[in-house]
Amino acid sequence: MILSSFYKHTTILLLLTFLISCSTPGELTPSNFRKIQEGMTEQEVVDILGDPTEMSSVNVSPGTLGSIFGVEKLSETHMIWKTTNAKALVIFFQGKVKSFNFTNQF
Repeated sequence: MILSSFYKHTTILLLLTFLISCSTPGELTPSNFRKIQEGMTEQEVVDILGDPTEMSSVNVSPGTLGSIFGVEKLSETHMIWKTTNAKALVIFFQGKVKSFNFTNQF
């Protein structure tokens, strides 16, 4: 009876450990990068690739012409992920993926 309980607890512990290791933060790999799609939010991309190593943003107010078309502010963000073997650039327009590029560095 005690041995059976031990095996149940050990099995549960191993399953939990496996599940936790599967949900680790994202990282820059070719397979993760292939998950990126146009229209994803910045947070969705960060969840897949992890925190970027570089980031820059530009915000522009289009003025009166923009407000006529319902656009108060235009924003673009560039996020870059670098490792010793790869580099990825994702460009967001208004908080959504507009373009993305992955390069292997040898």
